[in-house]
Amino acid sequence: MYKQQSAIGKIFAISLLILFTVNGAVFATSNHVMDKNKHLDISAIDAFMTKEIDRLHIPGASLAIVKKHQVEYLQGYGVSKPDGTKMTPQTPIVIGSVSKSFTALAIMQLVEQGKLHLDDTVSSILPTFQLANKEEAKKITILHLLNHTSGLSTYDGQVAISDGDQTLQEHVKSLATIKLASPVGSQYEYSNLNYNLLGAVIEEVTNTSYKEYVEEHIFKPLAMHNSYADPKDDRNNTSATGYQTVFGFKMPTEQLIHRGTVSSGYLLSSAEDMANYMIAQLNNGHFNGKNILSPNAMNKLHHPFAFIGDSTYYAMGWEVKNAIISHNGWTENTYSKVLLDKEYGISLQINAMDYFNLNEYDAIVSGLHQLVHQEQPSLSNSKPFLKYILFDLLLAIIIALIVRSIYRLFNRKKPKVTTFQLALQWFSLAVFNLLLPSFVLIGFPQLFGPLSTVTLFAPGIGHLLFIIPVSLLIIGVITLVQYLLKKPILGS
Repeated sequence: MYKQQSAIGKIFAISLLILFTVNGAVFATSNHVMDKNKHLDISAIDAFMTKEIDRLHIPGASLAIVKKHQVEYLQGYGVSKPDGTKMTPQTPIVIGSVSKSFTALAIMQLVEQGKLHLDDTVSSILPTFQLANKEEAKKITILHLLNHTSGLSTYDGQVAISDGDQTLQEHVKSLATIKLASPVGSQYEYSNLNYNLLGAVIEEVTNTSYKEYVEEHIFKPLAMHNSYADPKDDRNNTSATGYQTVFGFKMPTEQLIHRGTVSSGYLLSSAEDMANYMIAQLNNGHFNGKNILSPNAMNKLHHPFAFIGDSTYYAMGWEVKNAIISHNGWTENTYSKVLLDKEYGISLQINAMDYFNLNEYDAIVSGLHQLVHQEQPSLSNSKPFLKYILFDLLLAIIIALIVRSIYRLFNRKKPKVTTFQLALQWFSLAVFNLLLPSFVLIGFPQLFGPLSTVTLFAPGIGHLLFIIPVSLLIIGVITLVQYLLKKPILGS
């Protein structure tokens, strides 16, 4: 049986390797450049989108492209709901962490109004805000939160997603036991907690709800008629149904309630509305005769501040690289990204999420950016669905072998083994039933994120990534106990 256990461990290790490489897209880049004097090639954009939607098995997507102060193109692709309802530019979709730029915009509006200062400490505004280290918590300022330099961790921000059904104020109180991952202001570390706190700051300063503030001061002046801070406000039920990737297959799932994390990742908007939002961002806060922010404040909003890596900096709700401003966002069942350069703005929203192929979705926006600048897009030869099929097959083999191993633990005869075979048995037991699963379980948060978040964002595979090493460990412990009790160790 040691051969069987060794096989299980090896297959599990191979499965992990496939999981980490499933993100790797292979791109064939063409150097051909289109005629720069042409307008947008709509047929090329539609062909590119149709190909990518088909390749990645995406149910539906909506696209907005603007140039300076005008809308260049709006289009919906595929379906927004399981009943076949068409996706349109007016279909609201949860925009994930693109919500952070709205929260940052609201904060800068309050700064301009003199109701807030960037160097104000969070504790001076939110009396209930505390962390495990109370003295360090008192040093965190509004600017630290905006730029993700507060010291709050990515991990704790991920945990908050699965605990999102709280009010923002309740969420603030729940942070009392949280420890900082680094000294305040010392380095960049992305954390949803920063923008959850900013949402609570907005409520405290304005004496109104985050939802009401965003609706009145951002959605309304920008004519964003299909945008919501609360999905219940979509009374006509036009919002897209999100799809999760379960073992490679897209399955429609209900969006959970995330009141406590709405300011960091759960606003809803449509492609048409995002076009208006991008126009304001590209034109120093000006839209249709209205100013939602002064040019100076908008420049501060976009100014690179915290170094992330690879020539990329975090601004206030935006990432900045080589004069391109962008931010993606994803929830358990939706994806969104906004990209702004000095001339164009692109917003892509997808009513699906693939936790292990996020870069494939990002690459669609990169391809669209090339197309609007009359360049041929980089084309991916990757086939994520086929990789999922291979991964699913390996998981099925592992599960079958685990079931067989459990059966044989209690239904076998004592074998006669040589010293060499006994040594191999011990090696197999130590490596594949004790060390490997222990490493995966102990390193699970670092490898994949909090268990609660991984199973929320990657159901099926996320669960098995926990269940399989636990099963291997249990088999190993039982086998070890049997040996210590002078019972047969392993079958042949």
